[in-house]
Amino acid sequence: MEVGNMETNKIKNNIELLAPVGSYEALKAAVQNGANAVYLGGKDFSARASANNFDRDELIEAVKYSHIRGVQVFVTVNTLIKQREIEYFVEYIKFLYDADVDALIIQDIGIAKLVKELLPDFEIHASTQMVAHSLDDVKYLSSVGFDRVVLARELNISEIRNICDNTDVDIEVFVHGALCVCYSGQCLMSSMLGNRSGNRGRCAQPCRQRYQLIDLETGKVVNEDGDYLLSTRDLNSIENIDKVIDAGVYSLKIEGRMKKPEYVATVVSSYRHAVDEYLEKGDFCVSESTMENLYTIFNRRFTKGHILGDIGNDLMNREKPNNQGLYIGKVIDCNRKTKRLKLKLEGTLKKGDGINLGGGTIGRIIKGKEISDIGYVGETIELDFIGEAKRNQRVFKTSDGELLERVKETFKDNKEFVKIPVEAEIKIKLDHNPVLTIKDENGNIATVEGINPAEKAIKVALSEEKVKSQLAKLGNTPYIMHNVNINIDDNVSMPISVLNQMRREGIDLLSVKRSNIRERKYKDKHVNYIPRTIQQVIVSNNKLRVKVKNLEQLEAVLGYNLDVIYYEDIYSLGEAIKISEKTGEKIVYSAPRVIRNGEFSLISKFKDITDKIGVQVGTWGSLDVFENNDKYIDYYLNTFNSESLNYFNSQKVKSVCISVEMSLDEIEETLKYTEVEAEAVVYGYIPMMITEYCPMGVVARDCKRDKRCVICSQSKYALESADGERFKLFQDMYCRSTIYNSKPLCVLDDLDRLRRVGISVFRLDFTFEGVHEIKEIVESYLDVIDNNNKLDGKSTQVFKYLEKNGIMEGHYYEGIE
Repeated sequence: MEVGNMETNKIKNNIELLAPVGSYEALKAAVQNGANAVYLGGKDFSARASANNFDRDELIEAVKYSHIRGVQVFVTVNTLIKQREIEYFVEYIKFLYDADVDALIIQDIGIAKLVKELLPDFEIHASTQMVAHSLDDVKYLSSVGFDRVVLARELNISEIRNICDNTDVDIEVFVHGALCVCYSGQCLMSSMLGNRSGNRGRCAQPCRQRYQLIDLETGKVVNEDGDYLLSTRDLNSIENIDKVIDAGVYSLKIEGRMKKPEYVATVVSSYRHAVDEYLEKGDFCVSESTMENLYTIFNRRFTKGHILGDIGNDLMNREKPNNQGLYIGKVIDCNRKTKRLKLKLEGTLKKGDGINLGGGTIGRIIKGKEISDIGYVGETIELDFIGEAKRNQRVFKTSDGELLERVKETFKDNKEFVKIPVEAEIKIKLDHNPVLTIKDENGNIATVEGINPAEKAIKVALSEEKVKSQLAKLGNTPYIMHNVNINIDDNVSMPISVLNQMRREGIDLLSVKRSNIRERKYKDKHVNYIPRTIQQVIVSNNKLRVKVKNLEQLEAVLGYNLDVIYYEDIYSLGEAIKISEKTGEKIVYSAPRVIRNGEFSLISKFKDITDKIGVQVGTWGSLDVFENNDKYIDYYLNTFNSESLNYFNSQKVKSVCISVEMSLDEIEETLKYTEVEAEAVVYGYIPMMITEYCPMGVVARDCKRDKRCVICSQSKYALESADGERFKLFQDMYCRSTIYNSKPLCVLDDLDRLRRVGISVFRLDFTFEGVHEIKEIVESYLDVIDNNNKLDGKSTQVFKYLEKNGIMEGHYYEGIE
């Protein structure tokens, strides 16, 4: 790993290396190892709520520390914001603005618009939680006011290049670290299973738990090779970083705000060296030691990720969900009597290292009768060992004492490895106070004046060489003197202590100027949040809408005079419209929640049809693609507060389906400040994940996603958790998998309360239900609506039947943290 003095970490060739920071030590590790920018969270509104994060005083110091060293600071406020939090949120972002934070990373569309209205010159970045996965998404977010878009991690290089070539907004992509198996921002698994929402920064990582793949027709367990079916490997693109750079990406993002400073230092310095070498030479080489360091510091096995074309098994680590380490050999013998472990080494092992067998660190390394501090490749060694190990068991090094000590040197004891070049100009005139000016590359200028005038020299005159020598003594500061212009009279003198004091004051003043962002227009202005107040009207008659997947389900819901039928299958949409015309019911096309670059082309073939009907949208790009249609917003766009509702209302949408993570109290509070027609899901199996990874195909037949498998499309599989819950799988038209909750959401018994909090439209989502069950459910909901939202005889029977088979109330009565 390369560490040492760097004159500056100024962005080269418009490439930014962006590092994760979860603590102040991690901040120093990132900056001193060459990051151009860091991203961190405050104590509030951060999508890594369990990270240490920064309180306000720490955040102010973090900005100063970073800016002095030429590093930008981005603060994550990338959670969904509750209505009651907006006023405090506005106060918080004004604090961040005044503290000279460079940009905010945001997930919530309404909040983004609010920030741009209140503080127009505050830079905002669209978080990967916003699921930007197409050029259309990026263009739309840019038009809203985002200065940068963090792309979904599922995109490949060709898609990224197409986006970069066709938009002016800055593009940021992840290049290293943990991957989510679900599209970020679309995962409800932690939320639905344990009330800890990823959209609120509290993901409990259910994807890292054990699951079995069950064939629902036979009841047999399909997977035999590992039980961690949703656990992804870690992304590592360092050996192909040239391809990412050449795609036109602006920011290379490293994941890891939960990681230790040593991890940050190791990964940042590794990528810094690779990026710089490629930019300077047009070629680069990642050394074996660099790769070993990356493996040792943390990995769940590495993958090149979607970005570089890995799919299926190459993305997943089904054997182990945590750090694997660096492979260094196999067990030859484990003797419990002598408490010795014998290994055949295929890698180097040292005293102070850690291995995946047992805890603690290695003490002595025994080679026959000799004691050593190191074992080399090919040697057979013994270790003192208390524990269990099997012959031929693979051994991995999970920590390297020497590596840890080496990287700690880069951020301990306030050593400065980043050096900002500065120039100085000094005037020393007889009988005048000396004046020193120091300037940096960014145009910051610090001028200080000596306390006493220069005097005529009595013995030795002050020389230019002596002045230059003293001014260049910047020591362990973040600066290096590149040039000194000296204007000095002949035969003058002044105390060296005064010269040194002027240098120190000048550097301090320059640091103050570097830490501030110039020309921010609203620093001295008070910013208030005043929600738009309306006269809330209690809904008298609720509309009922349904969502169906195919013609069979459509025919089951016709004839009930429903307000709208959302229809998902584009291939049979024309026939669905013809069938529905017989009963006079309105069909609205329900577009996919993920539509990648080029995938709109399939939908565009049916444009003549979709132009005649409305479209339910769940992606940002769809808002523009279907601009001439009546639009209905699905809950996939995470509408969580009145600002988002009012934003969509300004886009003249027909209605908005609110987030399924909101409680009834939160819905009621939110709807006080909007006139939009609010829709809520009151029945349905909630999709907890949508993923490019197909557990059905990969586990059952080592799918390479070469075609849409008939077996997968039949939805005959489920994931079974350790406690016996079964989550059915469904594959869409683009071969993406959706993992559904084990029980349907059902609030048939409490529709009146939803009406009273302001919900205008009740929605039923059908997935796996048969025709008879669909009819029973639709009729029951209609009966309750007609009966002043109260259960009657038949609907009571249906509700009891559903309740007996297992239902859930979602978050309506509890909400999320």
